[in-house]
Amino acid sequence: MRKISVLLSFCILFVSACGYDSGNSKNLLIVVTTDDPVTQLMSMVLADRSIKKGATVDMLLCGSAGSLAVKDSAEVFLKPQNTSPQMMLKNLIQQNVNVELCPLYLSNSEKSISNLIDGVSVAKPCRIADKLLNEKTKILSY
Repeated sequence: MRKISVLLSFCILFVSACGYDSGNSKNLLIVVTTDDPVTQLMSMVLADRSIKKGATVDMLLCGSAGSLAVKDSAEVFLKPQNTSPQMMLKNLIQQNVNVELCPLYLSNSEKSISNLIDGVSVAKPCRIADKLLNEKTKILSY
């Protein structure tokens, strides 16, 4: 009986120490470049669900996805929730997601910082590089 108690105690300690998600990162850097609204929205949905599970999320918008950060850009509403990627992006910003726009997007468009929706900043490449190199950060690209 003593052996069983010791074994059970060891198992409990082992499971507690390892945890269910010990190998999973709680820091996500989500890079969105696609112009496909379905993929854009799915990246936002996954960011939202990750936050709800305790993750810290940063988002970098580059290329065609940069238009998501521009005020009054065309919105595509998708089923089943009749939600657009821009609506979901604004929701993520309200959840304190750090959303940054590639600086090259602005310098190669007729847009300026004043054209960006509230809560979006221009990315600083050194800061993004730090995130990319952080071994605790999981990088997702869409």
